[in-house]
This record gives sequence, C-alpha cells and structure tokens, in this order.
Amino acid sequence: MPTFNNQKICLVTGGASGLGRATAQSLASHGNVVIIGDILEDEGRQTASDIAAAGGQAFFAPLDVTDREQVKAFIEMIAQRHGRIDCAVNNAGIEGSLHKVDAYPDEDWQRVIDVNLTGVFSCMKHELAVMAAQGGGSIVNVGSTGSLRGIGMMSAYIASKHAMLGLTRTAALEYGAQNVRVNILCPGGFHTPMSDRLYHGDFSGIVSGTPLGRMAPADEIATVITWLCSDEASFVTGAAYQVDGGRMAGPVLPS
Repeated sequence: MPTFNNQKICLVTGGASGLGRATAQSLASHGNVVIIGDILEDEGRQTASDIAAAGGQAFFAPLDVTDREQVKAFIEMIAQRHGRIDCAVNNAGIEGSLHKVDAYPDEDWQRVIDVNLTGVFSCMKHELAVMAAQGGGSIVNVGSTGSLRGIGMMSAYIASKHAMLGLTRTAALEYGAQNVRVNILCPGGFHTPMSDRLYHGDFSGIVSGTPLGRMAPADEIATVITWLCSDEASFVTGAAYQVDGGRMAGPVLPS
C-alpha cells in the first residue's frame, strides 16, 4: 500500500471523471489534500463532494488546460493557498476523432495536441517551478500504451502521447537535482468513459488481447499513480510504467 510520511497537497487535472476521479479519490483516501481541476464543473464538484463525504479533503476549481493563463492562475492559487504543491497528476486528455492520417481533420488534430500535449506542458511549466523552488515534488503524467506503440485511426492521440513520454523524460533529467520526480503512466485495457466511447461497450477484443484476460477498473490504475506520488517511490523518476494487464508484452498465446 502506498505510504505518505505526511499530508501532501496534490492536484489532479481532468479529475472530474474516469481515471482522474479515481486518482483523486485514491490520493484523498491516504490523507492527502486534493485539488481537482476540470472543464466538467458539475462532475468536478460532485467528485470533491463525494471525497468529503468519505472523510477526505478535496476542492474543485474550473480548469481548461488549453488556456495557458487559466493554468497559471490555477497552479498559483494552489501554491498560495496551501503553501506548496507536493504532487501533480496531469491527467486531462481527449481521444480525438478516428481517421486515417491522410483524412485527419486539421482542427481535430490541433484540438488533441492542444489538450493532450500543450496542456500537459503548460501545467508542468508552472508545477516544476513551484516544486523546484520548494525543494521537491512528484509529477505523474498520464500517458497510454499509445505512448509506446501505434494505433490505427488515432494519429493525433498517438502523436500526443508519444511526445508526452519525451517531455516526461526530459523534465526528469532537468529537475532531478531539485528532488523533483517526473514519471509517466502508460495504462491500457481499463474502464473509463473514454473507453466506453471508443468501444461502444464491446470490450471483447481488449479482453481477448490481454494476458490477464480482463479489463481493469479505473481505481486499480489509480493505485499505481498514488504509489508514484508516495514516499515509497522516492527513487523513481524518468520512468514509463505500463499498467495494461500484459497487453504490451506481445500477442496472447492460444490456449
């Protein structure tokens, strides 16, 4: 079980639903203060309310990660109100539309890059400044198995997630001396609203291609994010953690 030597101030972007919601709940369940940022205001407030009802501490603030000034204000607000930022989970992301490369709409490409890549860069830019000044912290960027492989019809998503891996490793090199750890989670084969949209409720192909033979609930993936934020992961930085039931290991052997 992840352990925290003292209460941490944690932010989670895209924390209103799916993996972000599960991560916010997991971090709060370990006694940390969680600040949720999301464009889904009703869902974000509900997540914070649910955490409070369970005995945790959580707050919600509207956040569009494509708005650089709003990102800056969001992170400055947390640092000023709480005095520090110990953990940041950059989870906000979209899948984009499904087209082959030659037919991918320019506006759809730009939207995915703006949210998934530039949004993460904007958050990291300010998170890293706070953490370096205070002498440490942990950032977890939520990538995908698509950070490590290609997937047809999803060129914008795959490009953004591959780039996020490089950004993560670069920041880990640049800020290790300030005791700031930066890692990327590469999950696959788990239930979220995004997976529901992509597969329309039919997960038979994913299950058959997963060595463990099942889909994971979001809270199972969130446990790994919580561990990466915890004191137990104090020597882990620049790492890409696959949490995918073995999907990236290779094709499932016939039984």
